[in-house]
Amino acid sequence: MSVPQKLGRLIGNWTGINRLHLPWLPENPIQESLSEALVTFSAGDNFLKIEYDWIFETNKQAGLILLGQEKNAELIKGFWIDSWHLSDKFMISEGLESDRAISIKGFYAVPDHPDWGWRTTIENRDHDSFKITMYNISPEGQADLAVETTYQKNKGEKNG
Repeated sequence: MSVPQKLGRLIGNWTGINRLHLPWLPENPIQESLSEALVTFSAGDNFLKIEYDWIFETNKQAGLILLGQEKNAELIKGFWIDSWHLSDKFMISEGLESDRAISIKGFYAVPDHPDWGWRTTIENRDHDSFKITMYNISPEGQADLAVETTYQKNKGEKNG
């Protein structure tokens, strides 16, 4: 595996605002919290690891996205865990790289229903910011915004 070169620029410490979309709570459908992310290479620089945190109500949550791409392959593969969304489960995703972003999609089980999809897009906006956007996708294909986090490089950090 190797890391798409564009994502190597994300190495460093980041701070941002996490927006969790909860449309079933009409009185507070978007909950914002601070988020910190640490982006590093892993396993001999073959993978990119994004560790992040955020807050739901008063509880700190944590997540990890591990990304890699096999040599001479188009597909990018991802491994995702998150203390709130997945709890004790993990999700394997795959997708493609575009000009400034990657988009990967995985599936998760819903008891007594068909599997639902989860698409994660990581957009390398410029050298000082990036954005993670996550969509919940119904079995019928309806994609709804679930999470969006925009990060800024911490002051004093060198660009990757």
